[in-house]
Amino acid sequence: MKRIFTAAVTATALTLPASAQNAPRTTINLIDEAPNMAVLNAQTYPESTPYVVPPAPEGATQFAFNLKGSVFGFRVVRANFMGYVGEDGYAAYTDARTSGLGALLKKMEIWAVTRGRVLADGDLRPLFHVQQNTDKKNRRVEINYDDATAEIAVDIRPRLGSQGVPPASPEQRYSAYDTVTALLHMTRRGEEVCSGSVPVFDSKQHYNLRLEPVGQARVKYLGGRKPAIHCHVYYEAVAGYDPEDLPSAEEAATPVDVYFRYYPEVDMHVPVRFAYKVSGFTAVVKMSDLVFVTPEGEVVVHTKD
Repeated sequence: MKRIFTAAVTATALTLPASAQNAPRTTINLIDEAPNMAVLNAQTYPESTPYVVPPAPEGATQFAFNLKGSVFGFRVVRANFMGYVGEDGYAAYTDARTSGLGALLKKMEIWAVTRGRVLADGDLRPLFHVQQNTDKKNRRVEINYDDATAEIAVDIRPRLGSQGVPPASPEQRYSAYDTVTALLHMTRRGEEVCSGSVPVFDSKQHYNLRLEPVGQARVKYLGGRKPAIHCHVYYEAVAGYDPEDLPSAEEAATPVDVYFRYYPEVDMHVPVRFAYKVSGFTAVVKMSDLVFVTPEGEVVVHTKD
């Protein structure tokens, strides 16, 4: 179900953007409602470098959506993604929580924030990326990008024991997207949404997400069967891997089925469903709620039928 509000928004099933509930559209800032934005600077490395995410500028496209996933019918994944893209800059936040299912899916909770620039050709270039793991090691990752030298500085605490064999080169690190920017970039590829490769560097491992078109499909998300664009996405390890971390031959040959829905009001291809079947099990993650703020200031809420 699609609802459009031109001045205020009533409460919806999407609980994250509280600022979009009964608020004037000029004050809505969806990313500010992300659960961990308030603690972004709590463990900054180095301590003298604060990370600032300004409010969405006037005319920016804002988005917030929830994804939920299951394996064998058990709910094991919950993820949120929100942020904005303006004429000159962008910012995005994501978090993911897995409840665990024995050895099949480890229990995990991670959140991350990225801020960057929008280039003249529309490409996205990150300025910084911060990721916080909230497991036993409580590992913090900070990546800062230097456009003048085409290099990045990576600070990881506690430190990793290895950077892989061979480690990702300085060029591979700088030229790739961080994990949050990579997802946002995939929503903005237009007609090339299901083609080419998206390079990613996650602070250690450098890999490509190679996309191939499959065709049109009707799949279940937002409470019903709806049209979508079906893509295959292959995970291609490049550098920064320890031998035990490399994907198996089966994993490398098995694509993730990703389904995108084009939303013309914000000119974005949003991933609404993921499915991955390997070694006898199938994991399915699908869109549950979606909110946009268009460049014109309209708030569009997509909820379950």
